[in-house]
Amino acid sequence: MDALNSMRVFVKVAEFNSFARASEALDIAVPRTSRIISELEDHLGTRLLQRTTRKMSLTEPGRIYLERCRQILGEIEETYLMLSANAVSTSGRIRVVAPALFAQRKLAPVLAAYQRAYPNVVVEFVLADRTVDLIEEEFDLGILPARRIHGMSQISRHLTHTDFYVCAAPSYIDAHGSPKHPLDLANHAYLAFRTEHSNEEVVFHAVDGTPIAAHPKASFVCNNIGMVRESALAGMGIATLSAYLVEDDIRTGRLQRVLPEYHLADREFRIVYSTRKFQSLKVKAFIDLAVEHFRERDV
Repeated sequence: MDALNSMRVFVKVAEFNSFARASEALDIAVPRTSRIISELEDHLGTRLLQRTTRKMSLTEPGRIYLERCRQILGEIEETYLMLSANAVSTSGRIRVVAPALFAQRKLAPVLAAYQRAYPNVVVEFVLADRTVDLIEEEFDLGILPARRIHGMSQISRHLTHTDFYVCAAPSYIDAHGSPKHPLDLANHAYLAFRTEHSNEEVVFHAVDGTPIAAHPKASFVCNNIGMVRESALAGMGIATLSAYLVEDDIRTGRLQRVLPEYHLADREFRIVYSTRKFQSLKVKAFIDLAVEHFRERDV
């Protein structure tokens, strides 16, 4: 039995929770994958995977063995990377995914700095306003809102926070007035951003910290935050938008903040990636550069 190969196969099966998907990723036949796992279990004298016709799950020994396999394989990979650091760190490709408007407004300086440091690394940058599976979609890392990474098995690090502003165009305020209290939003046209992660309830906090749950009456619903902003600029109603998206509009007077004395919870963005034992140097460099970029600006 090839111990290292068996470990690699087991880790893939555990990560994908599927013999078929693991076999496809490893480019081997499903029966061979199944045989390798069976031989590994026989060799260890314990069951690593609990298999039924409906689902598969790790046993307790399986969870322990998975962690040890990742450590061992990671150390081997790390040793290889150390020996070939120059080639690995200065060439190749990395795949990164991030929400569209956050990337457009915030990430260009990070990409430019990375390109200057690693000119021979091609960054394949995918914009996606949806839930992503980093492993299945073969992304090296993702820059995602914290609420989208709940339940992911990957590691994540804090990147930055963004505030939310409730705002409207001067033309709307002139025609309809401005709400004085969060509950007044029920009497205004509200431009709602709806995704699988969004909530129709908007929770404000008063100066003393008291939470106020408002239920605005949506007159317009869209799954693209950029279109919600454009609708607010057109005077269609009141919208809750990320500060980075509307700071220029507020500064130039195209939008005005309403209810500024009430605070909305900010949103955290995190950088998500596979266990650091499997990081190539070019991926680690991107993570470190991005974290440092936002740390300097968030101080």
